[in-house]
Amino acid sequence: MIYVVGSGPSGVACAHALLNQGLEVTMLDSGLELEIERSSLLDKLSKTTPDTWDKNDIFTIKGNTKVSPSGTFTKGVYGSDFPSRETDKYFPNHTKNTQLRMSLAKGGLSNIWGAAILPYIDEDIRDWPIKVKDLQKHYEAAISLMDIAGTNDDLSLKFPLYTNQCQSINYSNQAKALMSDLTKSKNTLNTNGFNFGYSRVAIRTESKNEKSGCTYCGLCHYGCPYEAIYNSSFTLNELLKHEKFQYIKDIIVQKISESNGKVNIYAVSRLNNESIAFTGERAYLACGVIPTTKIVLESLEAYNKKIVMKDSQWFLMPLIRYDKTPDVLNEKLFTLSQIFIELFDKSLSKNTINLQVYTYNDLYLSAIKNTPLKYFLPVLGYPISELLGRLVMVMGYLHSNDSSQILVELEKSNNDKPNKLFFEAQINNDVKSIVNSVYKKFFDYRDIFKAIPIPGITKIPNPGYGSHSGSTFPMRDKPHELETDTLGRPYGLNKVHIVDASIFPSIPATTITLTTMANAHRIASRYNDI
Repeated sequence: MIYVVGSGPSGVACAHALLNQGLEVTMLDSGLELEIERSSLLDKLSKTTPDTWDKNDIFTIKGNTKVSPSGTFTKGVYGSDFPSRETDKYFPNHTKNTQLRMSLAKGGLSNIWGAAILPYIDEDIRDWPIKVKDLQKHYEAAISLMDIAGTNDDLSLKFPLYTNQCQSINYSNQAKALMSDLTKSKNTLNTNGFNFGYSRVAIRTESKNEKSGCTYCGLCHYGCPYEAIYNSSFTLNELLKHEKFQYIKDIIVQKISESNGKVNIYAVSRLNNESIAFTGERAYLACGVIPTTKIVLESLEAYNKKIVMKDSQWFLMPLIRYDKTPDVLNEKLFTLSQIFIELFDKSLSKNTINLQVYTYNDLYLSAIKNTPLKYFLPVLGYPISELLGRLVMVMGYLHSNDSSQILVELEKSNNDKPNKLFFEAQINNDVKSIVNSVYKKFFDYRDIFKAIPIPGITKIPNPGYGSHSGSTFPMRDKPHELETDTLGRPYGLNKVHIVDASIFPSIPATTITLTTMANAHRIASRYNDI
């Protein structure tokens, strides 16, 4: 038997590749799910249209998604916190100046992701022992597992779509107006490092298998009532139909060992906390960077050793457009990223800076009340509706080489308590300088963007906030201690493969999920070659 641990994007992509080789696969998963009462509400909403929904039901759906005074937000799912539940119980940790996320949910962090899809390019993975050509067919395989909405535009020249099956989607009126302005000065922008196009998002826009496509109800950030935004649990449901696939939930894997040519997996049951063990031919760890890191450190007994977690630093830059887009509060919208801008400017960074443009969603109302913007409105004489018709948010990511990093240490307990992970940020002072330079660049080209960045409001949260983290056991051609080979095998182990972002040597700024899935698929596809 072959075991895959974890049901997030890398886990399902790995299992898919193994099954395609005729192998028997068992997935072990913590598998927390949405509460029954909320699942029933979701089922009710999915069978009706937005114009018939009860306001109290929508209020329930929106619970637990809140904007903080810093301008960042805590994201619930259908009003539930189930994606983050029980993490401290099973993976106790102490953090200093970090904002890391992990999940024990079925589907992992894909329950709360932004659904943005963009591959890596060779210029951003110079320190990897593999190249984009090694991932190409696996990008295609990963994308085949989901519905993708997007456009074949200028971005495709550098960032291929890897599919001929892109669905069309209705971008917001604000996005269309901005895209029109950018296109008019395309040559100038390209010459000065701005490459742009409409966003690519893992959304189903057309009805399929008796499920509705996007209805532009504006609830993307709260949880799609039609489940049109991809979640890896959807792929898991398809895998369950395979005769050689088995899924066992409520399992918390703690460590792994090898003996007599087999792999031994030691776990506890979430249901009764009893110890349980599994023995198989091989194990693939796809738990997400924090659980995977703890499992591997426990397995190698690498206690009290500091290792580095790399992070693609997240920042937020609000823009005010010169011209107002009318009636944004009543427009039918999907509210995920609308436009991708990839910034190539060697004076700022040797690597791509990824910028995702978000137009109006109703969280902006809460954000305005919690940021200095509230003080500008009376001075400018703007009603809120006037501002919202002009406000767009640029959500940026930096390459990990330009970002702060996080020191990780597993401290061995001297009593019966679980061993605890410690995370401490190592702040890179260049982050603020780079983000300020991005701000200045937008300011310099304000008349082309027909938008001006708002001074004093750009946000740079602590490392880890953007959930684009990894690199704790980086792939090397010739790995040493606490490194992995190109098949994700930790130094000293032969039957254990790490297949999530823990093995990325660095974290490019472009979106992480697609490459995580592609690399997991690449590794699992090599099962019979080893």
